[in-house]
Amino acid sequence: MIEAQLVAHLADLAPPMYPGAAPLDYSTPAVVYNRITTDPSDDLSGWTGEGWLTFQIDVYDPAYLVAKELAADIRDRMIEWDDETVQSVTWIGETDMIDETTDISLFRTMLQFRLYATL
Repeated sequence: MIEAQLVAHLADLAPPMYPGAAPLDYSTPAVVYNRITTDPSDDLSGWTGEGWLTFQIDVYDPAYLVAKELAADIRDRMIEWDDETVQSVTWIGETDMIDETTDISLFRTMLQFRLYATL
């Protein structure tokens, strides 16, 4: 499962990573990831078992620079990812903003990546 590989790939950089949303009792910095799209690849024989995936990785912290530095570390690690399962990673972009939850004291950096990987 690609999500488990994503977490393992970033394990030494990121604090605990949460799929979809952080729990109520999270600590910061917090990293939340979501698979946004999956576009399976096929050829004349049918589905190849691979495809393009788009992930969004959000980094939250009360300190702007902490969020930005962790996001930069994650970006650099993701761009270098190339193994048996993930053949290509493209950094799509990055957006900074104040968190849109009820905790307005968090800064949020949103990263988006497009991966070509075994599904």
